[in-house]
Amino acid sequence: MRALAVLAHPEKKSFNSQMKDVAVETLSKAGYTVDVSDLYAMGFDPVEGPRHYPKRVDGSWFDTQAEQRAAWNDKALPSAVQAEIDKVAAADFVFIQYPMWWFGSPAILKGWIDRVFVYGLYTSTQRYNHGPWKGKKAMLSITTGAPETTHGPDGRNADADLLLWPMHYTLYYIGFDVLPPFVACGVEGGLKYSSPEAIAARLNGHKDRLATTLRGLDGIRPLRFNAIEEFDQSGRLKSDSTSHSPFIRHRD
Repeated sequence: MRALAVLAHPEKKSFNSQMKDVAVETLSKAGYTVDVSDLYAMGFDPVEGPRHYPKRVDGSWFDTQAEQRAAWNDKALPSAVQAEIDKVAAADFVFIQYPMWWFGSPAILKGWIDRVFVYGLYTSTQRYNHGPWKGKKAMLSITTGAPETTHGPDGRNADADLLLWPMHYTLYYIGFDVLPPFVACGVEGGLKYSSPEAIAARLNGHKDRLATTLRGLDGIRPLRFNAIEEFDQSGRLKSDSTSHSPFIRHRD
């Protein structure tokens, strides 16, 4: 078995980095060979653009999908991107660790997806439940500064499950079995008002929960998404298909 741990945090001593270490250690003990992509440490360039494609399909107009598709077909993708694709392709399980920044992921992680999930790897007929990485598992592990109570359905910082849906759907779009996220709340919020002992207990509790979760990977049921066959030719959910998300639902 092989795993890939992706980290998107600029500080090597951060709690997110420590959580990545917990994942690597736990998965290694479970028999996985673990690759790591520490995006900030690698200096991964998250900005897609013409400079990455010296051999252009059209030098007068940059069409991201066209350039990605041509580079994919010609086996001429940028080396940094191809290396990441190779890591994902080799992995049975992809673990993605990052802090929740402004209700989303750090820009470097979004850019990693923009550049690594290239058009050509997936196509109009190879996506969703027919995606190229079908059969692989993926899990998001995030931290928030605010307490858990503020990330519930009635919380002032919004329901964490809904905030994470776009990332989950992106992973599903390219074929992953997406496992429920691991959410560690209260990592920064209120630290100045807590004792060192209380802080250590909370953070160590998150680490222990993550290790326990990863040791039980085989027993975790993936999140539900609608299969491509459940949509009609116009792209709308068929009337007899069950909705699995408030983002894709039948009209009242």
